[in-house]
Amino acid sequence: MIVRSPRAATFRSHRPLRSLRRLILPVACFLFASAAARGQRQEPCPWLNAATASGALGGEATVSVTRMGDKGDADCSFVRHVESSIVSMRISVETMDSSSLSLARYTNQCSSDLTPIKAIGNEAFACSLPADKENGVAEQVTGRVRKRAFFVRVSSSVPMADREDLRLKATKIAEEVAGFLF
Repeated sequence: MIVRSPRAATFRSHRPLRSLRRLILPVACFLFASAAARGQRQEPCPWLNAATASGALGGEATVSVTRMGDKGDADCSFVRHVESSIVSMRISVETMDSSSLSLARYTNQCSSDLTPIKAIGNEAFACSLPADKENGVAEQVTGRVRKRAFFVRVSSSVPMADREDLRLKATKIAEEVAGFLF
């Protein structure tokens, strides 16, 4: 017959408590880090998710969102760095007070080649923006869905970027934004 001392029994009964103590600190640290990460997480763009934007730009893009006013309007910028160049997309949606005034503000940025596009919103136009040092070459689609104006601008810092490709990307994303706004 084996006789165990009371001290050995006490030691064994505290062993689960000791291992629980070892587990509490790492779990608490993990929960704290998770809460901090959620607090720093970037707000998603209401008009387009980051995966779709990254696909349109040809690779992973970073996003920044700026809320405008209290009507749910927002400005989203997606940027992809490719070696020394930058490819970007900007989507802006705002509620219009007067449909012609707000839409004209967007189309006034265009050069003279304003091209109407059918089946994107109520009024949609595609245009080329003048090349500049900040945005490089850019193509833009501007439109309206009910009382909301939107524009999608795709730009590349590469001076010889294919404008037709940029316009195609802007048009496809504008279709998605207009569909979301309907």
